[in-house]
Amino acid sequence: MPPALRYAAETNRAPERDLPEKTALLRFILPSSLGVAIFLVPVAWDGELTIGIGIITQWVKALMGAYGVETVVVLMVLTSVMTFLASVLKVRLVRDSDWFGSLFDVPMSWFLVRLAGTVFGLMYLYQAGPALLLSEEVGGAVYKDIAVNVVAVYISACLLLPLLTEFGFMEFVGTLARPFFRRVFRLPGRAAIDATASFVGASAIGLLITIGQYERKFYTAREASVIAANFSVVSIPFSLVVANVSGIGHLFVPWYAFVVLTCIAAAIITPRLPPLSRKANEYIDGSLPAGWAVEESGSLLVEAWNKAIERARTSPGVTDYFVMGARNLMFFLFSVVAAAMALATIAALLTFHTPVFEWLGYPFIALLELAGMPEAANAAPGLFAGFMDQYMPAIIASSIDAERTSFVLAGLSVCQLVFMSELGVIILRSRLPLGFRDLLAIFLLRTLIAVPMLVVGANLVVDI
Repeated sequence: MPPALRYAAETNRAPERDLPEKTALLRFILPSSLGVAIFLVPVAWDGELTIGIGIITQWVKALMGAYGVETVVVLMVLTSVMTFLASVLKVRLVRDSDWFGSLFDVPMSWFLVRLAGTVFGLMYLYQAGPALLLSEEVGGAVYKDIAVNVVAVYISACLLLPLLTEFGFMEFVGTLARPFFRRVFRLPGRAAIDATASFVGASAIGLLITIGQYERKFYTAREASVIAANFSVVSIPFSLVVANVSGIGHLFVPWYAFVVLTCIAAAIITPRLPPLSRKANEYIDGSLPAGWAVEESGSLLVEAWNKAIERARTSPGVTDYFVMGARNLMFFLFSVVAAAMALATIAALLTFHTPVFEWLGYPFIALLELAGMPEAANAAPGLFAGFMDQYMPAIIASSIDAERTSFVLAGLSVCQLVFMSELGVIILRSRLPLGFRDLLAIFLLRTLIAVPMLVVGANLVVDI
């Protein structure tokens, strides 16, 4: 597991506190209610339906103003310099720092990826270098559209997400969802927590939870593989980035509703098909499960409430809350942005300057046209470009004027789930029994399931 990602998982653990009953109750209800209001409740804003975090993100973007790209490049330069000091020069002051060590002391391969993202960003900012890197469809799409939106979401979400993840809301929802997970997905109830962590937090965090549970023998190989390949979904804030980049931000609420339905359908179908159906139902050491534990009889709502209050008892105080938010923000800004933009740039080059994805998408042009999708020929490469990076379908959608087609491509950015630039790399470097061919097969299966459902959603939601 990459050190930076392990750092992110560790910083999401709340410090232990023992609180009185009334205080614990308030610590559950007040922050969780505020978190739900910000992240989950649709609101009308400027004549459009959105969510609170979307409004806050727009405020952050407005603060950056015309210097969004410059802000991103400064962050990446700082990332590369600090990584060079820690990983190459082995400066102890950085490596041994509680705040900086795990962020910047990384393997050489990660340093090179971060450096590549920084160099690409500097080239685009100063318009110096190969023309194809400086074009708006590559450099502009990656650094002006995606990077600025991503940084704005990071700044907004990292300081507010603990409202949902650290005060009992995840335990409450996860416990209530347990029967559904068992009956529909044939997974243990605790898998609901992993899924909730991805939806309201970050897909990488949900995946790290799953990997840890597998290594500690809470999940079998089949269970862990199914969860990793179906529930490490990009979170709500980042779905908002995808919608905005694709030009359908004003349709976010109905679009996201269809995305959730599509992800549920894919999670029901793909585990019943190879390669996931062929994974051994045994633990990491080869031992066999004895069966799911039988919970005590009684009200599930009461159990969910008790678990939420128990979590609230160990919730962070005001100082710890902001320290946690600052650490998480630093992780995403310094560990993710430069590397993600490097991989996104490479993916954009493959998409727009090689015929690879055009060839792959060619057989599906007629099917998209039959489904009534405008600009089908331009959209077809986006069906498969998401395997490299989750934002590629959204980038392609940003160049398409037809909202129905952009609706489908934006949905694929989220629903395909298996993208190599982040989750794929983490899975392949973990002990999960999923190889490259497995990930490719799962990606194709999810694409075949997602496209028809998203086409139906586009025809129902978008004005024709």
